[in-house]
Amino acid sequence: MDKKSSFNRRTLLQAAGILTLLPWLSSCTKPPPLKVSGHKWPGYEILFMARDLGWFAQENLELIDAPSASSTIEALRTGQVQGAMLSLGEAILLCSEGVNLKIILLFDISIGADMVLLRPEISGVEQLRGKTIGYENTATSELMLHEFLQYYQLEKTDVNIVNLTLDKHEQAWRNQELDALITVEPVANKITKTGARVVFGSRQIPDMIFDVLVVTQQAANQYQDTLEQMLRIYFRALHHFRTNPMDASYRLAKRLDMKAEDIVQLYYGLLLPDALANYAYLSERDVRLMSATKKLVSFMQETGVLKNDFRVEAKFTNQFIPRELL
Repeated sequence: MDKKSSFNRRTLLQAAGILTLLPWLSSCTKPPPLKVSGHKWPGYEILFMARDLGWFAQENLELIDAPSASSTIEALRTGQVQGAMLSLGEAILLCSEGVNLKIILLFDISIGADMVLLRPEISGVEQLRGKTIGYENTATSELMLHEFLQYYQLEKTDVNIVNLTLDKHEQAWRNQELDALITVEPVANKITKTGARVVFGSRQIPDMIFDVLVVTQQAANQYQDTLEQMLRIYFRALHHFRTNPMDASYRLAKRLDMKAEDIVQLYYGLLLPDALANYAYLSERDVRLMSATKKLVSFMQETGVLKNDFRVEAKFTNQFIPRELL
């Protein structure tokens, strides 16, 4: 056998060996970070606090600061992120559009943190006829608008509706572009300091506004360990918030651009379920969240917000809640 033949054979054998190893090497390659988007909202801030404490430093995870729910929704739609912090209504709407999502965490239940504000010079809601209401055009805000108008016996045609993303609410109010505003904390806290009055809130519509963490089905399959560790760290941060509120308040205040002493009141209008409550809520056997979700779906269908029907129960899972926390 000449040297050339021997070299070619040896080269082929080496190449075959490398090809045999490729599947193993591929399986050992670390996937890109799981990207999860969320905007400034008290219910989500516990997760961002954990990030700022450095607790996610070793995790294959990247939290994205979004200016509004609308931008988070668009990022999820276009595949820029694989996870999102959204209201349940927004998650339902995305699922109905064909986005294959799993709901893996219940951040909070709103019992007053979503609200309608009225200018101090307007003495009563009945004076809103012909005037302007601002809101971000999301499923939750549509729900708030519908319930608010119904509560005060107004029609949608009685008022002018202006769509503004959350990051523009405060400036529009200070510019006196709005007579009323459907908004949320922490924006509401800043605006009420200017004299605005709360005339309606999620306390009037209990068990209708939930905030959840969703991930795509592909991410649920690909990042199982990352997702479980993320929730483990989230519940650790929630425990820190409850047991050391002074330290947590100072950390949250910096990100929210607020005074530390104002932070605690942001959470008066929220229930924050712990790991055990989450495990129960997200269980197929628990009827509380399922009943509220079906009620929300019916409302969205009746008002035309939701065009398609789907089996919402299949979207919930408690598989990523760490079992040692139960």
